Amino acid sequence: MKWFKEHKKAASIGLFLLVLILIGCGVAFSDSGNGSDQKEQEASVTDTKKETAEEEKSSDAEVKKEDAAKEEVSEEKKETKEEAKKEEKTEKKDDTKKTSTASATATTKKDEAKTSSNKSSSNSSTKKTETKSNGSSSSSSSQSKPQHTHTWVAQTKSVYHEATGHYENKWVEDSAAWDEDVYATKVICNCGAVFDSVDAWGQHSAEGCYQGYYVDDVKTGTIHHEATGHNEQKWVQDSAAWTETVTTGYKCSGCGATK
Repeated sequence: MKWFKEHKKAASIGLFLLVLILIGCGVAFSDSGNGSDQKEQEASVTDTKKETAEEEKSSDAEVKKEDAAKEEVSEEKKETKEEAKKEEKTEKKDDTKKTSTASATATTKKDEAKTSSNKSSSNSSTKKTETKSNGSSSSSSSQSKPQHTHTWVAQTKSVYHEATGHYENKWVEDSAAWDEDVYATKVICNCGAVFDSVDAWGQHSAEGCYQGYYVDDVKTGTIHHEATGHNEQKWVQDSAAWTETVTTGYKCSGCGATK
């Protein structure tokens, strides 16, 4: 491609040089040319310059088109290569899958063969043990593993029960009942007789009691006062609060099984 570009440029330069040489020769032959001839020659020179410039532009455009076409071809090649690589990868994955499945089937067949051989060996061993005496059977039974016996432990939880009761109308005493003593001023004779007045005592002394008297307060009776209080609602407890232990299930202490 570069060689083509250089060849095009060299050809255009050669044409331009030939045109210049021809113009120079024409000028040398016409020493006394007219002004009009010179103008025509200059116009022809400018025309040739324009033509060479246009040819160079067209050659550059063609070169650019060819470069673009080559780039498109290279991109297409890259895409085809990437697709081929992807196909190769998928084929390799399929091959690995097939090999893995084949190996898996082979292993399963081997396991089946082993199990069949184990079964046959176990059958033969059972036949041998049947032919043995009672002593050999007892020794084989003693060698067998003992069965697990569950040791069940109760699983419990605590449930709290509130106290029960009811409200009743109760008398609440504000003050207790009491007795009030009643006193009165009396005239008391030294002999112990009590009189309401001095005149009554004078008659008593006139009758033959010559002892003196004195005046003092004497208890004449009592006044009973009832207790005071009021009624109000009070809580009466029927049963106290208590905690109940409830069994929720059983768990084996050995293996952890539940029921």
